[in-house]
Amino acid sequence: TGIPLVEAFLADERVRPVGLGARDSLRLEAGLCLYGHDLSPDISPIEAGLAWTIPERRRKAADFPGAERILSELSGGAKRKRVGIRPLGRAPAREGTEIHDTNGTKIGEVTSGGFGPTANGPVAMGYVDTAHARKGTQLQLIVRGKPIEAEVAPLPFVPHNYKR
Repeated sequence: TGIPLVEAFLADERVRPVGLGARDSLRLEAGLCLYGHDLSPDISPIEAGLAWTIPERRRKAADFPGAERILSELSGGAKRKRVGIRPLGRAPAREGTEIHDTNGTKIGEVTSGGFGPTANGPVAMGYVDTAHARKGTQLQLIVRGKPIEAEVAPLPFVPHNYKR
């Protein structure tokens, strides 16, 4: 059990307990997916930008579930892509928010969104048609029935500083 480890951490005055809200905002800023939100059985690893998780040996053998679709997307491209989204105001876009192009056509949906404490503003991730996935592409997010301006932003929102 991890109780002694938790007690050891909490004995340090610099450590404070946090909840799932902190986990969610920080993983969003880091551009990390959460299953059930940014990943699901309907989203391929290629759409999610996770092609690196499929070893070359498995790609050659094509012996894994979903191989036909995944290998097709690797060679021909996916129809949609996971992107970072920066709302240009202060209002956050939450999961389920529709993403529209500048003409008002729906092109995707936000899968995770909120306020990024390190980014000091709203951040989101979602899936858009590949034609609209380029950094800087202008978007509209439909928040409480009104369009707010946003743009495709590079992931992660906050650079990683860990060592492999």
